[in-house]
Amino acid sequence: MAIIYYPNRIQKKTPPAIDRVMAQRRPQLVRGASNVASTALDVVVSANTDWQLNSIKFTFDNANPRDYSAKILGGRKVVTDLNDYLWFQSGLTLPQKITLDAGFYTGDQLAVELKDKLDNNTEFNADGVTFTVTYDAATGLFTITPSSGTIRYLNVNTMQTQRYRDSIAGHLFGLTADTAFGASVTSNETVFGLNQEAWVVDETGSAVEEDFFDDLKILDIDQAVHIEVSTAPLRVDYEVNYEEIV
Repeated sequence: MAIIYYPNRIQKKTPPAIDRVMAQRRPQLVRGASNVASTALDVVVSANTDWQLNSIKFTFDNANPRDYSAKILGGRKVVTDLNDYLWFQSGLTLPQKITLDAGFYTGDQLAVELKDKLDNNTEFNADGVTFTVTYDAATGLFTITPSSGTIRYLNVNTMQTQRYRDSIAGHLFGLTADTAFGASVTSNETVFGLNQEAWVVDETGSAVEEDFFDDLKILDIDQAVHIEVSTAPLRVDYEVNYEEIV
């Protein structure tokens, strides 16, 4: 799982096993509907903890053939104040806190999000520096490259107070140690599987009007459900039933 708790931050105590068993179940539903006559459906459902996927339901308003699927998607879940910021410094600036938007990201999407936040940082922007950020699924490595000058990553920014000094999002990118100034920064640990998908529902050219999948799946925080329906002259209603694991 992609959340790390640091020794100088508030700790989250794991409840005893009996408490988890006795805890009241709180199933949650994600529902949606779309007319896919001209635009395909593409939805990602994720949770802020490890979670149990109970069921997925598709309902179509007619039997016109269409392709539809539900896949388990590997990526990274960013949660505010838990794993959402990291520190970078160029050769011309003090260390800069780069904060990511909360949400679920594939490896490619996470690279785009980091680039956007680096490019829009006030200090980097003032120096006319932009960034290239890439994720290589084959090697499991992220690479961050400025358009000019040098950059380094700080796993711990000692210029900050204890509460904010740790790069709590660094491990999302395989960055777990300070680097020296250089022309680029590359992950020191591999991060595999961030773009991978595995089907749980895969129907090609199906003409059924309702499909209900209820094979329980235990997912971690870095997995999401990716629902897709191809364009066809019909309306689709979908429902994802899940529970967060205490």
